[in-house]
Amino acid sequence: MSRKMRQSRFLFALAGCLVLATSLNAATNTAALNVSVEVTSNCVIATSNLAFGKYDPLAQNSTQELDAAAQVSMVCTRSSRVAVSIDSGRNPIGSSRALSGSSQRVSYQLYRDAGRTQEWGGGTNDGLQFVSEGIHKPQQLTVYGRIPPGQEVASGMYSDVVTATVDF
Repeated sequence: MSRKMRQSRFLFALAGCLVLATSLNAATNTAALNVSVEVTSNCVIATSNLAFGKYDPLAQNSTQELDAAAQVSMVCTRSSRVAVSIDSGRNPIGSSRALSGSSQRVSYQLYRDAGRTQEWGGGTNDGLQFVSEGIHKPQQLTVYGRIPPGQEVASGMYSDVVTATVDF
């Protein structure tokens, strides 16, 4: 065996011993790294239009209400306590909502139930309350509308804008 080869083997063995000795004498320290997030309460609300269609105060609607419905959809942070309210609109007449056209108004009301017995008011106590099940279970609500019969108004288009609000 040549002298260079013996030196190479010796140096290789020496290097291995140094690595082994260094790893035997190595020390470690640890520190905790705290990780956190604050999940904010949030809701997104969307509505469909409520279109009553045609109201005929001389024929069908002289004695019969005209009913229609719209949808309110919400997605809220899980376990958020939510209250949905709908304001009186832009043309209220006392405690009734009204559709406005030219210089006249057609009274109508919005309800929380299909039987149209529970008016949908503008305050959080008059609205609908629930606890959100989270983003994978959107809350679907129906707004039931009714125009009372026998309103004497001129023909034409009547409209109103109400605002649905979600408090969380």
